[in-house]
Amino acid sequence: MILFHVLLALSAATLASADTLINTLQQNGFSDFASIYQDADPSILSSIDVGSNFIIYATNNTQSAVNSTLARRSTTSQSQIAAMCSVQNTASSSKKLRSKRQQANSPAAVYESLLSDPEIVNLGPGVNQSLVEKPVGDADVPNVFAGAGKVVPVVGDDIPFEGGVIRPVASLLEIPGSIPSTLSLFPNLSILTALLAQSNLTGPVSETAGITVLAPEDSAFAAINISALTNEQIVGILGQHVIVNYVGYSPLLKDGQVLNTLANGTITVAVRDSGVYFNGAKVTASDVIVENGVVHTVASLVGSGDGENPPATGAAGRTGLCLKTFGLAALGMAVAALF
Repeated sequence: MILFHVLLALSAATLASADTLINTLQQNGFSDFASIYQDADPSILSSIDVGSNFIIYATNNTQSAVNSTLARRSTTSQSQIAAMCSVQNTASSSKKLRSKRQQANSPAAVYESLLSDPEIVNLGPGVNQSLVEKPVGDADVPNVFAGAGKVVPVVGDDIPFEGGVIRPVASLLEIPGSIPSTLSLFPNLSILTALLAQSNLTGPVSETAGITVLAPEDSAFAAINISALTNEQIVGILGQHVIVNYVGYSPLLKDGQVLNTLANGTITVAVRDSGVYFNGAKVTASDVIVENGVVHTVASLVGSGDGENPPATGAAGRTGLCLKTFGLAALGMAVAALF
Protein backbone atom coordinates (compact mmCIF):
# COMPACT_ATOMS: atom_id res chain seq x y z
CA MET A 1 0.00 0.00 0.00
CA ILE A 2 2.85 2.35 0.89
CA LEU A 3 4.58 1.53 -2.42
CA PHE A 4 1.36 2.36 -4.28
CA HIS A 5 1.18 5.81 -2.67
CA VAL A 6 4.87 6.45 -3.41
CA LEU A 7 4.40 5.56 -7.08
CA LEU A 8 1.25 7.69 -7.22
CA ALA A 9 3.12 10.65 -5.76
CA LEU A 10 6.01 10.22 -8.20
CA SER A 11 3.56 10.05 -11.10
CA ALA A 12 1.80 13.21 -9.93
CA ALA A 13 5.13 14.99 -9.55
CA THR A 14 6.11 14.01 -13.08
CA LEU A 15 2.85 15.31 -14.49
CA ALA A 16 3.12 18.53 -12.52
CA SER A 17 6.68 19.18 -13.69
CA ALA A 18 5.90 18.64 -17.37
CA ASP A 19 6.35 21.84 -19.39
CA THR A 20 5.08 23.12 -22.73
CA LEU A 21 6.34 21.57 -25.94
CA ILE A 22 8.49 24.55 -26.94
CA ASN A 23 10.07 24.92 -23.51
CA THR A 24 10.76 21.19 -23.26
CA LEU A 25 12.36 21.12 -26.71
CA GLN A 26 14.57 24.09 -25.92
CA GLN A 27 15.62 22.71 -22.54
CA ASN A 28 16.63 19.34 -23.96
CA GLY A 29 18.78 20.31 -26.94
CA PHE A 30 16.05 20.55 -29.61
CA SER A 31 15.91 24.34 -30.02
CA ASP A 32 16.49 24.17 -33.79
CA PHE A 33 13.59 21.79 -34.11
CA ALA A 34 11.48 24.01 -31.83
CA SER A 35 11.92 26.84 -34.34
CA ILE A 36 9.96 24.79 -36.89
CA TYR A 37 6.90 24.98 -34.64
CA GLN A 38 7.48 28.63 -33.81
CA ASP A 39 7.54 29.52 -37.53
CA ALA A 40 4.68 27.21 -38.49
CA ASP A 41 0.95 27.84 -38.58
CA PRO A 42 -0.01 28.75 -34.97
CA SER A 43 -2.96 26.35 -35.08
CA ILE A 44 -0.54 23.40 -34.89
CA LEU A 45 0.88 24.42 -31.53
CA SER A 46 -2.62 25.33 -30.35
CA SER A 47 -3.83 21.81 -31.14
CA ILE A 48 -0.93 20.32 -29.21
CA ASP A 49 -1.36 22.69 -26.26
CA VAL A 50 -5.00 21.72 -25.73
CA GLY A 51 -4.56 18.04 -26.62
CA SER A 52 -3.00 15.00 -25.00
CA ASN A 53 -1.17 11.78 -25.92
CA PHE A 54 0.85 13.49 -28.63
CA ILE A 55 4.09 12.03 -29.93
CA ILE A 56 6.46 14.59 -31.42
CA TYR A 57 9.19 13.11 -33.64
CA ALA A 58 12.06 15.54 -33.11
CA THR A 59 15.68 15.93 -34.22
CA ASN A 60 18.24 17.43 -31.86
CA ASN A 61 20.64 20.31 -32.52
CA THR A 62 23.63 18.09 -33.27
CA GLN A 63 22.06 16.52 -36.34
CA SER A 64 23.46 18.35 -39.34
CA ALA A 65 20.49 17.44 -41.55
CA VAL A 66 18.35 19.76 -39.47
CA ASN A 67 20.79 22.65 -39.19
CA SER A 68 21.58 22.69 -42.91
CA THR A 69 17.98 22.81 -44.08
CA LEU A 70 16.07 24.90 -41.55
CA ALA A 71 17.14 28.24 -43.03
CA ARG A 72 15.94 27.25 -46.50
CA ARG A 73 12.44 26.17 -45.51
CA SER A 74 9.40 28.37 -46.20
CA THR A 75 6.61 29.00 -43.71
CA THR A 76 4.41 26.57 -45.65
CA SER A 77 6.91 23.73 -45.47
CA GLN A 78 7.59 24.48 -41.81
CA SER A 79 3.89 23.99 -41.16
CA GLN A 80 3.83 20.76 -43.14
CA ILE A 81 6.84 19.37 -41.27
CA ALA A 82 5.46 20.38 -37.87
CA ALA A 83 2.11 18.76 -38.70
CA MET A 84 3.70 15.57 -40.04
CA CYS A 85 5.95 15.22 -36.98
CA SER A 86 2.98 15.57 -34.60
CA VAL A 87 0.89 12.44 -34.11
CA GLN A 88 -1.58 11.32 -31.48
CA ASN A 89 -1.46 7.96 -29.78
CA THR A 90 -5.18 7.52 -29.26
CA ALA A 91 -4.69 3.99 -27.91
CA SER A 92 -2.73 5.07 -24.81
CA SER A 93 -3.58 7.00 -21.70
CA SER A 94 -1.41 10.03 -20.97
CA LYS A 95 0.18 8.26 -18.03
CA LYS A 96 1.13 5.18 -20.07
CA LEU A 97 2.40 7.23 -22.98
CA ARG A 98 4.73 9.30 -20.85
CA SER A 99 6.36 6.31 -19.20
CA LYS A 100 6.83 4.34 -22.41
CA ARG A 101 10.37 3.30 -23.24
CA GLN A 102 10.93 2.48 -26.88
CA GLN A 103 12.35 -0.98 -27.49
CA ALA A 104 12.74 -3.31 -30.45
CA ASN A 105 9.78 -5.41 -29.28
CA SER A 106 7.46 -2.39 -29.17
CA PRO A 107 4.31 -3.19 -31.14
CA ALA A 108 3.90 -1.82 -34.64
CA ALA A 109 1.48 1.11 -34.80
CA VAL A 110 -0.20 3.50 -37.22
CA TYR A 111 -0.42 7.08 -35.98
CA GLU A 112 -2.50 9.83 -37.56
CA SER A 113 -0.65 13.12 -37.81
CA LEU A 114 -1.90 16.71 -37.86
CA LEU A 115 -1.06 17.01 -41.57
CA SER A 116 -4.36 17.69 -43.34
CA ASP A 117 -3.42 20.03 -46.21
CA PRO A 118 -5.65 18.89 -49.11
CA GLU A 119 -2.94 19.89 -51.58
CA ILE A 120 -0.76 17.03 -50.33
CA VAL A 121 -3.14 14.71 -48.45
CA ASN A 122 -5.79 12.70 -50.31
CA LEU A 123 -6.97 9.92 -48.03
CA GLY A 124 -10.66 10.75 -47.97
CA PRO A 125 -12.83 13.40 -46.28
CA GLY A 126 -11.56 14.38 -42.85
CA VAL A 127 -8.66 11.90 -42.86
CA ASN A 128 -5.21 13.26 -42.00
CA GLN A 129 -1.92 11.80 -43.18
CA SER A 130 -0.58 8.89 -41.15
CA LEU A 131 2.79 7.27 -40.51
CA VAL A 132 3.90 3.87 -39.29
CA GLU A 133 6.21 3.09 -36.40
CA LYS A 134 7.54 -0.44 -36.08
CA PRO A 135 10.70 -2.47 -35.43
CA VAL A 136 12.79 -3.45 -38.45
CA GLY A 137 14.83 -6.63 -38.50
CA ASP A 138 17.23 -6.86 -35.58
CA ALA A 139 17.24 -3.11 -34.88
CA ASP A 140 17.47 -2.14 -31.22
CA VAL A 141 14.84 0.56 -31.60
CA PRO A 142 11.69 1.14 -33.64
CA ASN A 143 11.75 2.96 -36.96
CA VAL A 144 9.39 5.53 -38.42
CA PHE A 145 8.03 5.16 -41.96
CA ALA A 146 6.93 8.46 -43.50
CA GLY A 147 7.44 10.00 -46.94
CA ALA A 148 9.95 9.38 -49.75
CA GLY A 149 10.35 5.75 -48.69
CA LYS A 150 12.70 6.77 -45.90
CA VAL A 151 12.96 4.74 -42.72
CA VAL A 152 13.96 6.92 -39.77
CA PRO A 153 15.19 5.24 -36.57
CA VAL A 154 14.20 6.35 -33.09
CA VAL A 155 17.44 7.34 -31.35
CA GLY A 156 16.50 8.08 -27.76
CA ASP A 157 14.03 7.63 -24.93
CA ASP A 158 10.78 9.57 -24.78
CA ILE A 159 10.94 12.99 -23.13
CA PRO A 160 7.65 13.99 -21.45
CA PHE A 161 5.99 17.36 -21.96
CA GLU A 162 2.55 18.42 -20.81
CA GLY A 163 0.79 17.19 -23.96
CA GLY A 164 2.59 13.89 -24.46
CA VAL A 165 6.17 12.92 -25.30
CA ILE A 166 9.00 14.01 -27.55
CA ARG A 167 10.47 11.01 -29.36
CA PRO A 168 14.01 11.68 -30.71
CA VAL A 169 14.63 10.50 -34.29
CA ALA A 170 17.71 10.43 -36.50
CA SER A 171 16.43 12.83 -39.18
CA LEU A 172 13.47 14.97 -40.13
CA LEU A 173 10.45 13.06 -41.38
CA GLU A 174 9.76 13.55 -45.08
CA ILE A 175 6.41 14.79 -46.35
CA PRO A 176 4.74 12.02 -48.43
CA GLY A 177 4.71 12.76 -52.15
CA SER A 178 2.63 11.57 -55.07
CA ILE A 179 2.74 7.97 -56.29
CA PRO A 180 4.74 8.80 -59.47
CA SER A 181 7.31 10.94 -57.66
CA THR A 182 7.70 8.30 -54.95
CA LEU A 183 8.00 5.33 -57.32
CA SER A 184 10.69 7.22 -59.25
CA LEU A 185 12.90 7.05 -56.16
CA PHE A 186 13.14 3.27 -56.46
CA PRO A 187 15.21 1.96 -59.40
CA ASN A 188 13.81 -1.56 -58.91
CA LEU A 189 10.28 -0.31 -59.73
CA SER A 190 11.07 1.22 -63.12
CA ILE A 191 8.92 -1.20 -65.16
CA LEU A 192 5.84 -0.50 -63.05
CA THR A 193 6.44 3.24 -63.39
CA ALA A 194 6.73 2.94 -67.17
CA LEU A 195 3.62 0.74 -67.49
CA LEU A 196 1.51 3.12 -65.42
CA ALA A 197 2.44 5.93 -67.79
CA GLN A 198 1.98 3.78 -70.91
CA SER A 199 -1.52 2.72 -69.84
CA ASN A 200 -2.53 6.26 -68.79
CA LEU A 201 -3.12 5.05 -65.22
CA THR A 202 -0.59 7.35 -63.55
CA GLY A 203 -3.09 10.17 -63.13
CA PRO A 204 -6.10 8.13 -61.98
CA VAL A 205 -4.06 6.07 -59.52
CA SER A 206 -2.47 9.23 -58.11
CA GLU A 207 -5.78 11.01 -57.73
CA THR A 208 -7.87 8.25 -56.15
CA ALA A 209 -8.24 8.69 -52.40
CA GLY A 210 -7.33 5.98 -49.93
CA ILE A 211 -5.60 3.23 -51.90
CA THR A 212 -2.90 0.60 -51.43
CA VAL A 213 -0.49 -0.03 -54.29
CA LEU A 214 1.28 -3.38 -54.54
CA ALA A 215 4.38 -2.52 -56.54
CA PRO A 216 6.03 -5.50 -58.29
CA GLU A 217 9.79 -5.42 -58.48
CA ASP A 218 11.20 -5.28 -62.02
CA SER A 219 12.20 -8.95 -61.80
CA ALA A 220 8.55 -9.92 -61.26
CA PHE A 221 7.63 -8.94 -64.81
CA ALA A 222 9.80 -11.76 -66.17
CA ALA A 223 6.72 -13.93 -65.62
CA ILE A 224 4.97 -12.35 -68.63
CA ASN A 225 5.84 -11.12 -72.11
CA ILE A 226 5.06 -7.43 -71.73
CA SER A 227 5.70 -6.61 -75.38
CA ALA A 228 2.94 -9.01 -76.44
CA LEU A 229 0.29 -7.43 -74.21
CA THR A 230 -2.40 -5.04 -75.36
CA ASN A 231 -3.00 -1.84 -73.44
CA GLU A 232 -6.22 -3.34 -72.06
CA GLN A 233 -4.31 -6.33 -70.72
CA ILE A 234 -1.73 -4.08 -69.07
CA VAL A 235 -4.53 -2.13 -67.42
CA GLY A 236 -5.95 -5.43 -66.18
CA ILE A 237 -2.68 -6.56 -64.65
CA LEU A 238 -1.95 -3.22 -63.02
CA GLY A 239 -5.52 -2.92 -61.77
CA GLN A 240 -5.09 -6.11 -59.76
CA HIS A 241 -2.20 -4.40 -57.96
CA VAL A 242 -4.29 -1.46 -56.69
CA ILE A 243 -6.44 -2.05 -53.62
CA VAL A 244 -9.27 0.49 -53.49
CA ASN A 245 -11.03 2.11 -50.53
CA TYR A 246 -8.48 0.75 -48.07
CA VAL A 247 -5.10 2.06 -46.93
CA GLY A 248 -3.35 -1.14 -45.88
CA TYR A 249 -0.58 0.00 -43.57
CA SER A 250 1.23 -3.15 -42.48
CA PRO A 251 0.18 -3.02 -38.78
CA LEU A 252 -3.46 -3.10 -39.92
CA LEU A 253 -3.15 -6.18 -42.15
CA LYS A 254 -4.68 -9.37 -40.82
CA ASP A 255 -4.45 -12.95 -41.95
CA GLY A 256 -7.42 -13.86 -44.11
CA GLN A 257 -8.43 -10.30 -45.00
CA VAL A 258 -10.13 -10.06 -48.39
CA LEU A 259 -9.64 -6.73 -50.17
CA ASN A 260 -11.13 -5.35 -53.38
CA THR A 261 -9.01 -4.21 -56.31
CA LEU A 262 -9.36 -1.75 -59.14
CA ALA A 263 -9.63 -4.75 -61.49
CA ASN A 264 -12.92 -5.80 -59.85
CA GLY A 265 -11.01 -8.67 -58.30
CA THR A 266 -10.10 -9.55 -54.74
CA ILE A 267 -6.88 -10.08 -52.86
CA THR A 268 -6.49 -12.27 -49.81
CA VAL A 269 -3.90 -11.32 -47.20
CA ALA A 270 -1.79 -14.05 -45.63
CA VAL A 271 0.32 -13.25 -42.57
CA ARG A 272 3.00 -15.84 -41.88
CA ASP A 273 6.15 -16.05 -39.79
CA SER A 274 8.01 -15.65 -43.08
CA GLY A 275 6.24 -12.42 -44.00
CA VAL A 276 3.08 -10.92 -45.48
CA TYR A 277 1.60 -12.12 -48.79
CA PHE A 278 -1.04 -10.74 -51.15
CA ASN A 279 -2.50 -13.63 -53.21
CA GLY A 280 0.83 -15.38 -52.77
CA ALA A 281 3.03 -12.41 -53.68
CA LYS A 282 5.45 -11.75 -50.83
CA VAL A 283 5.99 -8.21 -49.53
CA THR A 284 9.67 -7.32 -49.74
CA ALA A 285 9.43 -3.67 -48.62
CA SER A 286 6.49 -2.14 -46.80
CA ASP A 287 4.86 1.09 -45.74
CA VAL A 288 6.08 3.63 -48.27
CA ILE A 289 3.68 6.45 -47.40
CA VAL A 290 2.25 8.50 -50.29
CA GLU A 291 -0.23 11.36 -50.55
CA ASN A 292 -3.21 9.11 -51.15
CA GLY A 293 -2.27 5.90 -49.38
CA VAL A 294 0.57 3.44 -49.02
CA VAL A 295 2.84 1.37 -51.30
CA HIS A 296 4.19 -2.10 -50.59
CA THR A 297 6.80 -3.69 -52.86
CA VAL A 298 6.09 -7.32 -53.79
CA ALA A 299 8.40 -9.98 -55.22
CA SER A 300 6.01 -11.37 -57.82
CA LEU A 301 2.94 -10.36 -59.76
CA VAL A 302 -0.36 -10.51 -57.92
CA GLY A 303 -2.91 -12.87 -59.49
CA SER A 304 -6.68 -12.55 -59.30
CA GLY A 305 -7.14 -15.14 -56.58
CA ASP A 306 -5.28 -18.27 -57.69
CA GLY A 307 -2.42 -17.85 -55.22
CA GLU A 308 -3.89 -16.40 -52.06
CA ASN A 309 -2.07 -18.91 -49.84
CA PRO A 310 1.72 -18.72 -49.78
CA PRO A 311 3.80 -21.91 -49.93
CA ALA A 312 4.09 -23.73 -46.63
CA THR A 313 7.81 -22.97 -46.51
CA GLY A 314 7.10 -19.24 -46.58
CA ALA A 315 8.87 -18.78 -49.91
CA ALA A 316 6.78 -16.81 -52.38
CA GLY A 317 6.43 -18.58 -55.71
CA ARG A 318 5.32 -16.97 -58.94
CA THR A 319 1.57 -16.63 -59.16
CA GLY A 320 0.24 -18.07 -62.40
CA LEU A 321 -1.20 -15.27 -64.51
CA CYS A 322 -3.98 -16.18 -66.88
CA LEU A 323 -5.13 -12.90 -68.39
CA LYS A 324 -8.65 -14.23 -68.70
CA THR A 325 -8.93 -14.44 -64.93
CA PHE A 326 -8.63 -10.69 -64.63
CA GLY A 327 -12.09 -10.26 -66.16
CA LEU A 328 -10.93 -7.61 -68.61
CA ALA A 329 -14.38 -6.64 -69.83
CA ALA A 330 -15.56 -6.00 -66.28
CA LEU A 331 -12.34 -4.15 -65.56
CA GLY A 332 -12.92 -1.77 -68.44
CA MET A 333 -16.31 -0.85 -67.01
CA ALA A 334 -14.87 -0.51 -63.51
CA VAL A 335 -12.11 1.83 -64.65
CA ALA A 336 -14.59 3.90 -66.67
CA ALA A 337 -16.89 4.17 -63.65
CA LEU A 338 -14.10 5.24 -61.34
CA PHE A 339 -12.38 7.70 -63.65
